[in-house]
Amino acid sequence: MSSTDMAELIRQMTAYDNSQEPRPAFNYPATVYGLVIPFMVVSSICVALRIYSRIKLHCLGWDDLLIVLFRISATIGSIFLCLALQDGFGDHILQIGLKFYICLATYTISTTLMKLCLLSQYLRIFQRGTRARLACWVGLAISALWGTSFAFCALFPCFPVRGFWEWQTQARCYGFGSKVSAEVAGTFAAHGGSNVVLDAMVLAVVVPLYFRRDTAWKQRLGIGLLLLLGVIVLLLSIWCLQTIIDHKAGTFPVLDPTWYGPKSIILAALEVDLASICASIPTFFPHLSQSLLGSIFVTQEVHITHQHRRLSGDSSYDTANSSSSGGVASGHYELQSAARDKQEESGGAIVVRVTAKPSLSNMGKEGHYRDDFVRNGVVPPNMMMSAGAYDKETGAGSSRVSSEGQRGFEREQERLRMARVESNTSILHGGGGGGNGGGNGNGKGEKTRPLRMGLTGS
Repeated sequence: MSSTDMAELIRQMTAYDNSQEPRPAFNYPATVYGLVIPFMVVSSICVALRIYSRIKLHCLGWDDLLIVLFRISATIGSIFLCLALQDGFGDHILQIGLKFYICLATYTISTTLMKLCLLSQYLRIFQRGTRARLACWVGLAISALWGTSFAFCALFPCFPVRGFWEWQTQARCYGFGSKVSAEVAGTFAAHGGSNVVLDAMVLAVVVPLYFRRDTAWKQRLGIGLLLLLGVIVLLLSIWCLQTIIDHKAGTFPVLDPTWYGPKSIILAALEVDLASICASIPTFFPHLSQSLLGSIFVTQEVHITHQHRRLSGDSSYDTANSSSSGGVASGHYELQSAARDKQEESGGAIVVRVTAKPSLSNMGKEGHYRDDFVRNGVVPPNMMMSAGAYDKETGAGSSRVSSEGQRGFEREQERLRMARVESNTSILHGGGGGGNGGGNGNGKGEKTRPLRMGLTGS
């Protein structure tokens, strides 16, 4: 550095005595650690969950590569920002160090990678040929050119580069590394202002998609979350720009970048970390919530099928047995495969063959239930009556199903019984001839007695 430049630096450093100024809140190590480290950790977790979700869904893309590169750059910047506290960051020192140079370079790279990541992520949403997709490509081109130019200025602020932090070295500096206060302030303000404009542009690209009527509610929820976090990132960018303008990038009212610069640098670090969270949550949250909700709350899946089963009445009355016993044998209706009623022709008249069936309590399971479904005994426990309930159908004390379906079954049973009685009565009256219907004789008129009693059940 020439003697003229050194004299100018000394003049800028001694233009105002700020040694009596109260220490700003962002200059304390506890503030730096308490803000930078938690945001860095949360951002790293979100990026890791994003990559995990994309791997599980087999849909990794360029946006995922860009956010991984961003996370590497931002992590390096956050680490060196914390280490810079050991070199006087937040205090009054005469010159900046190597760690400040690394923080500046990684910040400019991180902001560029984040914008490229978000715009690449938008390309997954918009279809080919749409204006929104064209806006994404234009934004990608602008962001790439913007980021490349400012990243070059941050990586090579001086020739040789060490002249940025070693002011005694003879070097040619410009932009971020200039020894002229107005040039330094203008470069930082230009980067901060253009960063705000590009952030607003990236955020505005996805706004129309949120208000489209055909957007699914899950996608609208993710876009709404992205917009909410994006607005917060934009506000942080504006705040960071405001602090740069207030102190002219640490050169006003006196040249003291390590005293006036921490607030701007910490806000810049929070901005990029929050931007990565903004880009990652809409990506992994739907997959993660679906996996967690599916494993916690879905405990059973019940498949209900509906099948029509025929109600067959193969029961009848045995005239001989009923007359000899002086009573009526109980008929039974049961679920069985469809079969025709056995009928025989005798003496030119059709006579219904009637046989008495034993009660359910005296019949084995294999002998009574001829249907596989019923034979398996599939009866819900909560539909069973007490074991001592009296079964009207069998006359035995056994448990039975009591439900709306069973009552419907009984009504259908009664209807079929009445239809069969009417049919048998018409057959007997048509071919059986006379005979009185009263008394206890053995004439043909006695055939109507069991049928008449069948109307009342057993």
